[in-house]
Amino acid sequence: MIRTITGLLWLGFCLRMYVAAWNGFIGPSIGAGGDALWFHLVAVEHSYNLDIGSMDSSVTTYPLHIGWIYPYIIGILYAITTPSLFIGSFLSVVAWTASAFILIRIMNLLLFGKSNQYKVMLIYALLPSSIVYTSVTLREPYQLFFVNVAIYAALKIYLNKSIVCWPVLLCAVVGMGILHGALFVFGVFLLVATLFMLSLRYRQGGKSFSGVKFVFVAPLIFCVVIYGISYFEVHSYGNYSAGEHLHLHNKIEGFQRGLMQLEARSNYKSSVAINSGVSLLNFVPVALFQYFFEPMPWRIANLFDFIVMLENILRAWLLWKVWMWMRSVSVQGKRPVLVVLLSYLLLEMVWSLGTVNWGNAVRHHIPSVGLLLIVGFAYAGASFKKGRFH
Repeated sequence: MIRTITGLLWLGFCLRMYVAAWNGFIGPSIGAGGDALWFHLVAVEHSYNLDIGSMDSSVTTYPLHIGWIYPYIIGILYAITTPSLFIGSFLSVVAWTASAFILIRIMNLLLFGKSNQYKVMLIYALLPSSIVYTSVTLREPYQLFFVNVAIYAALKIYLNKSIVCWPVLLCAVVGMGILHGALFVFGVFLLVATLFMLSLRYRQGGKSFSGVKFVFVAPLIFCVVIYGISYFEVHSYGNYSAGEHLHLHNKIEGFQRGLMQLEARSNYKSSVAINSGVSLLNFVPVALFQYFFEPMPWRIANLFDFIVMLENILRAWLLWKVWMWMRSVSVQGKRPVLVVLLSYLLLEMVWSLGTVNWGNAVRHHIPSVGLLLIVGFAYAGASFKKGRFH
């Protein structure tokens, strides 16, 4: 039996390497078709021509389009080595492994006990959907890495007053943003939340922001938020609507209707109507609930659906633990992990607005799995119960 945290990490690495090898040399493995295969084929094409200037910028796969820098970078590595599906899958495993080491650093920073660290890594390493989707040529393992790095940097800035982590946080936000427009919203929120937490820490220490700091920070926050919303609308839903002049709720409605026309087996929606901003507010909790917990027991049709349902039960249990923890810990004691929780909910909410089937939902859960495990097991830490962090 593996008794160490790093032992579990390397077990997760070996399992993913097995899947990567199967996918590369025998395959395809589960989850290796669809987008994963497409990214690989695009990367192979790029490997024969790395000159972006000679490429057609009007095509979807143009490297400078949001989300498409990933296959271009893989293509560079293919050009250096060989255009092998195993290499692309191996790189995804490396990204997951790096994210796991960052998760350990986050738990050490938050003073998790060894028992809780073991439980977190046990789930992180052996979660079936994670093994499947972080072993193939998808963006999710890289998104997971950048999300973990961003959270670690934000916590270091707040807890240890680390100035050197600001560039790390900004690079992580840029990195996740170019992988997917939705992640830029998460990154903007984390930047603003970090600044807000620092302002609370100043007040607690009897200090306050000077006028010069306020004049600099306030416009910066405003511009980042406004640009973030605009960026999200254009790069997440703008291309799926009838026109760029439409409001956000129209774009989300158009995006969801476009997905439903694909008629996937695992669709949990057959119609959608979002007529106004108020309608969108009513739509969000329903969409988030379905995104979290579909498939329901009566929708299960095969082993894959059953495993997804078990993972949803685990998610429900962790969220219940979070709720119990929030009721028992002081406001000051819960502040850092509360930001992680809000970041998790925001990221999952954004994904839920662009998801209509649990096949895609399983993939979208991957980038935030570390956040859920952090908040799910933070409640048991004595440091939080004593209000150590504030």
